[in-house]
Amino acid sequence: MKKELPVVIDLFCGAGGLSEGFKQAGFKSILGIDVDKSALETFALNHAGAETICGDISQITREQIAKKINRDTVDLIIGGPPCQGFSLAGRRNPNDPRNKLVQEFLRIVREFKPKFFVIENVQGFKSMRDKSGKLVIEIVKELAKESGYSVKPYLLNSKDYSVAQKRRRMFLIGSKKKNVEFDIKKTKEVVVGDLLFPQETIAEKYFYSQRLIDGFLRRAKRNKKLKRGFGWQFLKMNDQSYTISARYYKDGCEALVKYDDEFKAGSIRKLTERECARIQSFPDNYKFAGGKIKTYKQIGNAVPPNMAKAVAKSIKRILNS
Repeated sequence: MKKELPVVIDLFCGAGGLSEGFKQAGFKSILGIDVDKSALETFALNHAGAETICGDISQITREQIAKKINRDTVDLIIGGPPCQGFSLAGRRNPNDPRNKLVQEFLRIVREFKPKFFVIENVQGFKSMRDKSGKLVIEIVKELAKESGYSVKPYLLNSKDYSVAQKRRRMFLIGSKKKNVEFDIKKTKEVVVGDLLFPQETIAEKYFYSQRLIDGFLRRAKRNKKLKRGFGWQFLKMNDQSYTISARYYKDGCEALVKYDDEFKAGSIRKLTERECARIQSFPDNYKFAGGKIKTYKQIGNAVPPNMAKAVAKSIKRILNS
């Protein structure tokens, strides 16, 4: 008789990068929840048999979820609550209502009592405080403890887990077992040059016009004078990419391909959607719903599957022990 795979609920699932990593590690996502309809369509396209709920998690009840999945408990609950309120690149507003969604995540944990849970967020989560000055990570630990879980934080960089991208992320792993250490093993290095498509196969629409190049040159000169950075970044083929963000669709300036020393039309381009997906470690058969802009956003917001797989494998070893 075939053994049933450990089952997972993915909250704030987005395009399903976290679930993809767990699937590759031998788990099965049976439900994805998100407010983004297009991202949820992407999740459903790639996780056959999984149910979906589109809506605000604070308005979704235990009964709704239990009815969808036809069970009262699961092995894991995973998810990446919106990170804008915690990001070091943002305003880090303690009153940002999105920060409270972490508590909604823990409510679902309390109601379904999984063996483990995983919260993924930006590295700024570690130092973020609420309006009273208390560290959010300590609040999470206290709330989890009330429900019978101990929590271990891990600050990881995706480049250490077969992802051709430098992307620091915080993972909080909750367990009903006390004092458990999760051995998140590093894997082989992957570089950008291994993943990009040949220059001659790239459509003209991805290349910068001379007007756009000249505008960036002026901005770079101005920013250098003001000591504010240069405004665009060029990939090194023998290294990992800079972080691909959800705003990449605008101009791609955080990770551009440059073919020569000239600043002329045809020498600089942004990454295609599929190249961004590859750099995030999505397999080439992963399907994305929605148009070009929505696809870039979904990819930029996603957890790199290979990074998620390394976390999932560390949990699987504890689960099987």
